[in-house]
Amino acid sequence: MNLKLKTAVFLLLMLILLVPMVQQNTGLFKVKNLHGQVGTAAYPKFTVKTWFSDEFQVQFNRATEENVGFRNVLIRLKNQIEYGLFHKANASGVVVGKQRYLYESDYIRSYTGRDYLGDYFWEQKFNRLKLVADTLLKSGVKVAIVLEPGKATYYPEFIPQRFKKFHSKQSNYQAILLESEKKKIPLLDLNKLFSEKKSTSLYPLFPKGGIHWSNGGMVTAADTLLGFINGTLQLPVADLVIDRVEMSDSLRGTDGDVADLMNLLRAPNHPKMGYPVFHLDQTDSAHKPRVLVISDSYLFSLLGSKIPEKAFANEAFWYYNQSVYPDSWASPKEVGSLDVPKEVESMNLVLIMVTERFYHRFDWDFTDVLYSHYYPAAPKEYRYDYIRDISRNPPWFDDIQQQADYSGVLMEDKLYDNAGYLFWQADQAGKIPHDTGYYRMNIMKDPVLMKQIREKASLNNISVDEQVTKDAIWIQQQQVK
Repeated sequence: MNLKLKTAVFLLLMLILLVPMVQQNTGLFKVKNLHGQVGTAAYPKFTVKTWFSDEFQVQFNRATEENVGFRNVLIRLKNQIEYGLFHKANASGVVVGKQRYLYESDYIRSYTGRDYLGDYFWEQKFNRLKLVADTLLKSGVKVAIVLEPGKATYYPEFIPQRFKKFHSKQSNYQAILLESEKKKIPLLDLNKLFSEKKSTSLYPLFPKGGIHWSNGGMVTAADTLLGFINGTLQLPVADLVIDRVEMSDSLRGTDGDVADLMNLLRAPNHPKMGYPVFHLDQTDSAHKPRVLVISDSYLFSLLGSKIPEKAFANEAFWYYNQSVYPDSWASPKEVGSLDVPKEVESMNLVLIMVTERFYHRFDWDFTDVLYSHYYPAAPKEYRYDYIRDISRNPPWFDDIQQQADYSGVLMEDKLYDNAGYLFWQADQAGKIPHDTGYYRMNIMKDPVLMKQIREKASLNNISVDEQVTKDAIWIQQQQVK
């Protein structure tokens, strides 16, 4: 290598090393922030105490890493290379599907039924929901379920093959549909509606690079929801009228929310999207219903479009049954600070709206809080409550679900075993009475007993499920004597 070439290589290396330092100290070039980034770490103030505790060094290293020049550009470059070459998404929980359709893994898990909570859980949940709904109806409050759609159900053809080998025959989605029908609780299935409209819609109801329904999908859902409230629930609300649809190559709103989180240099390709322009035909404001919605992040797009504000007499959205909106826009307000029964009883309608990803969380314990209030003396179902505890602890729930995937043991059995362990921990002295569900599960696991149950059910002209419950209660009573 001649001297000139050596010198050129040396100068190039020095330039590569110096440019980030110059950028860090001068901010000469404007660099786009990363999505999800909340500021950068500040350099710590030196003290003898923080030096000897190692706190100063740790904070200094972190600040240096986060403030290095062109850091965001380099991160985007790395992400772009890994996405382009290996179909890898450097964003938590994001899965790159076939033809580069983006999913969040929780939606796929729910679609494949790998997070199924089991028959026992759903029977208990809807037994409580039915009692709560009947109690509220006496106060003039109706309760209904709205199953928001999920991208995995809408685009099953693009789900990577590696997820499909875990597909279960049962799912929380199917259980909710079955139990709501048995208990006669009104339900709007937007998941099914979106799948049916997929082939005829003028625009995608789910975006390629987003996880929430598209803007056009939101309008479709809102129109159907208002029709459901007005028709099935017999509560007068405004009609949604679409004036025109603007087709655009540029994404708006949340239509690229997951792709944005991947922090790429270049946004992924996407089909042309539809953006309906609409208005609501107003109804008499004196007859608008007061509506409370227990839901997830899907409702934010409805709030942003002003649909609840215009269609209902109020705006009341309890996000994950924890944060109260619109109050929390100004300052945080928690559901726990409210007199929940009083608030609920002041409504005309309660909508439990939940998307595919959260079917296993369903109502975020809304039903159970009211059930405890209205039926404080009701017998405890300890295993049901322990399964609820596990399902609202994501790391624990995820770990159990992964164990079920790779052990071949059903998720519901794993959950029940973990709930049984918690019961055993709490009842070392054997003083807590077993609940009916415990004896039901034991009966259903015994093929000899189940044969006898089916014979008795036929003689008594009742369903096998009812006979199982009767026998479980009888066994429970014998144990108490």
